Amino acid sequence: MKRLLLILILTFSFQSLSEADDISDFQIEGMSIGDSLLDFYAEKKIRNLEKINYPNSDKFYGIWIYSSSDKYDTYGFTLKKNDNKFKIYQLKGSLDMNFNKCMDLKKGIQNKIKKILTNSTEDSYRSNYQNNLGKSYSEVTDLIVENGSIRIWCENFDKNFEQSKNWIESLNVDASSEEYLNWIDNEAYK
Repeated sequence: MKRLLLILILTFSFQSLSEADDISDFQIEGMSIGDSLLDFYAEKKIRNLEKINYPNSDKFYGIWIYSSSDKYDTYGFTLKKNDNKFKIYQLKGSLDMNFNKCMDLKKGIQNKIKKILTNSTEDSYRSNYQNNLGKSYSEVTDLIVENGSIRIWCENFDKNFEQSKNWIESLNVDASSEEYLNWIDNEAYK
C-alpha cells in the first residue's frame, strides 16, 4: 500500500507544470536546472559532501544527498567547479525498488513527462554497461528538448556477478542541461 501511494505521488508530482519545452521548466521536488542549490540546502552541508570527480576534466563535479523525502531516497547534483552560487547543471532523483516495479512506474512517469514536454524527442534503449557488470542492464528512455534532456531509467543488476551482486536496483529520473551533456560527451571521459 505504501508503494502504491508512492507511485501515485511520483506520478502526480510531474503535473504541476503546464506544457513546457525548456529543461529549466522541469522540476524534481521543486528543484530545476539553473537553480542555486543554496535555495534548498545550506552551504555548509553542500561543501561538506563528498565530491564525485570525473577522470579527464574537473570542470564539473557531482554530489549525492540522502533524502528523508517520501518521493526519492537520494538526490544527485552536478555543479561547476569554483561556482559559489552552486548552480545546478544536472539533477537526479533515485528511488530504490525492484526492477519489475520500476518498469511499471517508469512507463507512467515517462508518459506524464511527455505530456509536459510537448516538443521532446524520445529515444529508448537498453544499456548493458559495456558488458562490464555481467548480465546487468538498464532500460533507459531519454526525452530530448532544445536545451537538455530528461532521462528515466530502471536498473537490473546481475546478482551472480561479484562487482554488482550487492547493488540496489532503482528508479532514476535525471534532468541535464545541454552544457553538462556536451561536457560529459566531449571532456569528462575523453
